[in-house]
Amino acid sequence: MSAMLDLLPLSPTWVLLGLCLLLYYLYVTWPFYTFKRLGIPGPSPVLFFGNILSYREGSHIFDCKCYKKYGKVYGFFEGREPMLMVGDLELIKEITVKQFNNFSNRRDLGSLLEAFAGGLFVLEDTDWKRVRGTISPTFSSSKLKQMTMLVESCADGLVSILMEKQEKGIMFDLKEVTSAYALDVISSTAFGVEADSLHNPDHPFAVHAKAIFNINILKGLFYVILPPPFNYVFKKGGFSLFPKFATEFFQRTVRKVIEMRQSNPDEAKRVDFLQLLLNAHNKSLDEKTGEGIAKEGKYSLSMTEVIGNSMLFWLAGYDTTANTIALTAYNLAFNQEAQDRVMEEVDTVVQNRGKLDYEAVNEMRYLDMCVNETLRIYPGAKRFDRFCKADTDVKGLHIPAGTIVNIPAYAIHHDPELWPEPEKFKPERFSKEAQESRDPYAFMPFGSGPRSCLGMRLAMLEIKLALARTLEKFRFVTCEKTESPLRLENNNGNQVTGGVWLKVEARTHVPRHRMSSA
Repeated sequence: MSAMLDLLPLSPTWVLLGLCLLLYYLYVTWPFYTFKRLGIPGPSPVLFFGNILSYREGSHIFDCKCYKKYGKVYGFFEGREPMLMVGDLELIKEITVKQFNNFSNRRDLGSLLEAFAGGLFVLEDTDWKRVRGTISPTFSSSKLKQMTMLVESCADGLVSILMEKQEKGIMFDLKEVTSAYALDVISSTAFGVEADSLHNPDHPFAVHAKAIFNINILKGLFYVILPPPFNYVFKKGGFSLFPKFATEFFQRTVRKVIEMRQSNPDEAKRVDFLQLLLNAHNKSLDEKTGEGIAKEGKYSLSMTEVIGNSMLFWLAGYDTTANTIALTAYNLAFNQEAQDRVMEEVDTVVQNRGKLDYEAVNEMRYLDMCVNETLRIYPGAKRFDRFCKADTDVKGLHIPAGTIVNIPAYAIHHDPELWPEPEKFKPERFSKEAQESRDPYAFMPFGSGPRSCLGMRLAMLEIKLALARTLEKFRFVTCEKTESPLRLENNNGNQVTGGVWLKVEARTHVPRHRMSSA
């Protein structure tokens, strides 16, 4: 045998190494045949990267191109991870609603979201169901009404800042202003902290809020593209997608507020999201896991879940809400007739009711149409995912267990078959008649099914109240720095590159109730 090995042109060590490399190559590339075996079309992947290199223009641009080229069901790869994209509305309904039990979880991102452990976004199965059931009543109409006074106070602060901008006649990045407003709303409704970042941009909440959205995409990409065993270093090694100093600041803040309320009965009377979570806290769950929680913890929360959901509520409600307010104002600035209709509606409702409160905002149908049309063009999440737990067939489409299913919300919202002239701002798309004639799954700004965004009613209240209060006094107009079209950031949100630059002009007509109270 040794004589035969001596005749080889390479040493046995090199032969063994080459064999190992070949086996590793086959192991790494084996998933690339997943969709070919299933007869599902899609772009060809690149070794190690999959199709991530095609995200350079933006994942939403990639989604739109694939949606157009390969149809409404196609496969692609993030690293070696097969990703099934489903844009067919009937299939989306089946996956996110009718067969929800098999698709109830999101993709596991390991430690990348460790800062939000215990939060609804990362919880799975019975834990998710228990926490969702516990938190859902927080967003009932009665609870939202109780929170409205906090939102109104922040909206008044927003108006005062815009008044300063108008009096100076300056151009400004509206996103900076709406971010401060959204932060003040979240700080007061979630944490019970009066940050007033509208007037105090150097407040620690404001500083750390901006920092937390410097998401470490590089870490996320490494986790996605590195093949086993290297990706497990990122998954298990405590690497977070968000800057740790920022997330740790908010975790400390939540804990301090909790300690203060536990020691001061008067503080515990606050009506905000954190207090509602604390009311559901069950100390016996803090040391239990898995089945122990499932059996004992129905409609109650552990302290980890209280903190995690406070953090998640803040993250989910801050940036997306601020962007949507600024983007709606941007659309109105380019569509003055629509802005006139909104102002007329605001004046009429306020004149009839005498004030601009929770009920008044809910009566503003055309404002609601404008916000929805903005969310269609610029959805808060360009895509969202579900994890397939077991082999299943969905209307003839076979989905193997372990498959990550993505829903391309942005591509669907820009499908000309569903939305003629999809790049144009047309609020009439959301008239009652138009909505009744359209498949409801053609519009998914907050996700779909039982795992859709729980805080969407509060978000819409916050958005509409800010716009209504503003449009009582001002008109949004474009300026020299206004970009058209806007450039979306290359991430999964609706952040804009370069900001949303506008001006505000004083309205020539001010409602009577405001004049009398001035």
